[in-house]
Amino acid sequence: MKSRSSSRFKLKPRQAFDELIDELARWGVVNPVVSSNAPLRKDGTPYADALDDPLDDPGVAVYFTRKKRLVCIACDTFNLPYENIRAIGLSVKAMRDMDRWGAGQVLDQAFEGFAALPPPNQVSEPSASAWWVVLGVQSDATDDQIKAAYKGKAREAGGTSVELNAARDAGLAIRAA
Repeated sequence: MKSRSSSRFKLKPRQAFDELIDELARWGVVNPVVSSNAPLRKDGTPYADALDDPLDDPGVAVYFTRKKRLVCIACDTFNLPYENIRAIGLSVKAMRDMDRWGAGQVLDQAFEGFAALPPPNQVSEPSASAWWVVLGVQSDATDDQIKAAYKGKAREAGGTSVELNAARDAGLAIRAA
């Protein structure tokens, strides 16, 4: 069982949920769905008092569409569902802040990188942005092959890029798993 902690969030469970929904709306997302094990009201939102109940699995996932891209943000760090909702709400606020500060393209690149990762046992042709395609190696390349390909591609390009760094990191992360 995962070890979870208590947060220091100073707000009521319903306020955490409402603030998450408000942050998502301000960020321009479409069709948000908050998923948890908390019981739901007829309108599909969780009962406020249920968000403060200890559950076997207090994790929360928020699914939505942003810039025509399906996105999921999940959190199961804390003991209570509302704490995980609050953590996601604060994360969305931070991503909105990145947009306002002019660094929003980092989010777009991160979301694109996640989309480029193929599902397990994929049989179809890999995306042109799949990490092994970017590096020019096989999908089962070793750490040494990944690092060598990364260095070679960076040398060819006259430096690294976000795409090249993401490809290297994705390849090494898969090997570490």
